[in-house]
Amino acid sequence: MSFQKDFDELLSGILTDYRNQFPGADTSQGSLIFIRSACLASAVWGIYHFQEWISKQIFADTADTDALEHHAWVRGLSRTYNETDLSLLARYLEYIRRPPAGGNKYDYEKWAKAIDNVSAAYCYPLAQGLGTVDVVIVANEGNTGSEVPSSHTTITGTVTSTGESKLIDTAATFVTSEAQKGDRVTNTSAGTEAKIISVNSETQLTLDTHIFTGTGEAYVISSLITEVKDYIDDQRPVTASVVRVLGPEILSQAVTMTTTGTNVNTAQIAADIEAYMKGLIPGQTLYVSQITAIAIRNGADNATVTTPAGDVVCTDHQMIRPGEINVA
Repeated sequence: MSFQKDFDELLSGILTDYRNQFPGADTSQGSLIFIRSACLASAVWGIYHFQEWISKQIFADTADTDALEHHAWVRGLSRTYNETDLSLLARYLEYIRRPPAGGNKYDYEKWAKAIDNVSAAYCYPLAQGLGTVDVVIVANEGNTGSEVPSSHTTITGTVTSTGESKLIDTAATFVTSEAQKGDRVTNTSAGTEAKIISVNSETQLTLDTHIFTGTGEAYVISSLITEVKDYIDDQRPVTASVVRVLGPEILSQAVTMTTTGTNVNTAQIAADIEAYMKGLIPGQTLYVSQITAIAIRNGADNATVTTPAGDVVCTDHQMIRPGEINVA
């Protein structure tokens, strides 16, 4: 639906109406009729554009950020940490197209993606038998530094020193205990929460919010796996006997290829192969034919792939990512 009409079109229509009603009237530029018509055309032009803006806000896929967030809020959805409009819109449309249905596979994926720093989720019903569910989640690499979500057991301790937006505990082992950027930190003494911005050392973290103001305050650090598991357990049907939340096992795969052709772009081939492999989801097969097709699209007359020797098949819990890419 479009309400757009430009100013000249509107002005011409108004002047034409004047000429039809008053054939002898002066409608030339600078005349009183022309000036009044121009003012009216300008006002109508503004109304048309306002109608156009309103029509876009009615639908989530064309709405501005504030209206999109309101559409999501009506459905009980909220923007996660650093989530883009495109990602929020995708979750909103998924909610509409596949509304909650008592705990089907899509519900588990929705629940997982409602947590900060989960970029994707995949549900495998009956993974361990009747009444069991496996959910594989992929972390937002831009926020956490890794696609593999943190999975450490809950880290607890007490603050031994204070600093602006810091968690300092001389008895801690944040690095070796695998605290990760993006993990949730709770000041259990005050009931406040923050996210880890960086793991500075074994004994110090930088947080996005200043929540520790005195020594002796107790804290809990929850992994992303724990956050998702806790949230799903609170939402899922009680009939599900076992629900596991897992990070993907990364399978690093090297690619070695030789090409022929006078216009072949080996650098672009390598870049496109890497992008293709980074787009694979858990359980998705790496096809040699796809790698060859990438070479052909970039000017190769022929391409021979020596590594891998054949298609690479992985389990539902594994995800292929590029290792060393060599294209000659």
